[in-house]
Formats: sequence, structure tokens, C-alpha cells
Amino acid sequence: MTTETKPVEAMAHKTAGEAEASPFGWIIDPAIYLRILSVVVVIGGWELLGQISYISPSTFSWPSAIVAAFVDLTRTGEMMAAAKESSIILVAGLGLAIPTGIMLGLLMGRFKTCEYLLDTYVYALYATPVVALAFPIAMVLGVDFAGKTTIVVFFAIMPVIVNVFHGVRNVDPFLMEVTRSFCSSEWQRWRDLIFPSMVPYLVAGLGLSFGRGLVGMVVAEFLMSISGLGALSQDYTGELELDKGLAPVLLLMITGIVLTKLVNICENKFSSWRTHHEG
Repeated sequence: MTTETKPVEAMAHKTAGEAEASPFGWIIDPAIYLRILSVVVVIGGWELLGQISYISPSTFSWPSAIVAAFVDLTRTGEMMAAAKESSIILVAGLGLAIPTGIMLGLLMGRFKTCEYLLDTYVYALYATPVVALAFPIAMVLGVDFAGKTTIVVFFAIMPVIVNVFHGVRNVDPFLMEVTRSFCSSEWQRWRDLIFPSMVPYLVAGLGLSFGRGLVGMVVAEFLMSISGLGALSQDYTGELELDKGLAPVLLLMITGIVLTKLVNICENKFSSWRTHHEG
């Protein structure tokens, strides 16, 4: 019984692997059809409610109207101008938050002294609603670039710190003992064991960081000097043109999806060695 079952299981694993490796393997993947069905039901139902005038244009909008408004704002240049202004804040905030978060997470995870010095502040800020800090930040740094970038940093940095910290802490103690047995230097431990082990945690933290960074960007534009995509959405919403008011939200959703997919690609690339090892 056992000897007959093993070849069958091996053949099934091989077939699944070949399907994944094939460029058309997605055709037989049921997940793609479930996603399509979900989109058709939700977006189609929403569109139907708009077409039968169940949704009032002065209170909300529906997909076709939002897409048409998105195209119109893009054609006139308003969307791209607002997106450029917002992207500067987002890139600057993430550019500060990610390397700083990685460094602090590594130090806290590897050295107990750094953990004891910093963990109180990290977990306090992680639990603090960042929106509540907007007014003090505006008073100290102003309501323009510096203040907005700081809001994005506070939103984006915490997931990176916490995930990197746990990634370093969850390095296999047995493998650490092996490095000591072979008299590895501290740099060799970082290069050969700690960095590779914490990469999946880092990638997960980056996925959260990008999403929170987008939220922080919009919050900063709403609560400080109104500009960028936040201003565009607020202006048209105030004029009760909800289709144009929701068009910037559509752009933010697309940006979030693209960033998440890029993170997933990086995660698959850097954690492929774990899949091969488990197989």
C-alpha cells in the first residue's frame, strides 16, 4: 500500500509543479475564476444599482461613472498634477521610513540593550493613532512638505520595525549555535544567516508599510495644507460631484494593488529557497 501510494503522490506533486511552471498554468488555476466571479458579482451589482438610479449621484457614485471621471481628469491633466504632488510626499516618507525601520528593527532584534532602550517607544507609537499626532507635528514642522512627510513616516515605519525585529528574533537558535561552532564572525552571521532568515518578515513588513504610507499621505493632505490627490477628492466631493471625488480614490487603489503585487513578487523570489527546501 505504501509503495504504491508514494509514486502516485510524487506524480501529483510533479504535475502540480509542471502546471505552475507552465506559462499557461494559470488557466487551470481555480483561484483566478473565483477572483473573476467575485469582481463580477460585487462590481456588477454596484453598477446595476447605479444604472437603475437606486444610488443618487449627489450621495455616491457607481463604477462606470467613476471610471469616466477618472479618464476625464486624466485627460485634462488634473489627476496627473495632483498625483505628482502626492507622490513626492509618499516617496520621501517611504524613503525615510523603510531604511530607518530596517536599521532599528535589526538593532532591537540582535542586541538586547537596543531592545530595552527602544521597545517602550516603538510599541507606544505603534498603538498610538497617528492622526492624533498631526496637530503637534504641524505646530512643530509646519503644514507643508516637512510636516506631511513626517506623518507618512509615522504611518509607514512601525510595520517595518516590528516585522524586522521578529524576523531577527526568530532565527533558528540551532543554526546560530552552528555559526558559533564554526567560529563565524559577527558579520558572517549577519550575511549568511540573519539577513536571509529575516527577508520574509521584511517583505511582509514592506507590504504593510506601503499600504499605511498611502493612508498617511491622504491623511496628511486632508489635515494639513490641502493638496495633491486629497485636495482633488475633497474639492469635487464638496461640489457634490462624487464621481470625480472618488476618481482619486480609484488611483490610490490601483497604486496599492501594484505595490502589493510587487511585494508579492519579491517575496516569492526571496523565499523560493524555502519552498524548494520544503518540497
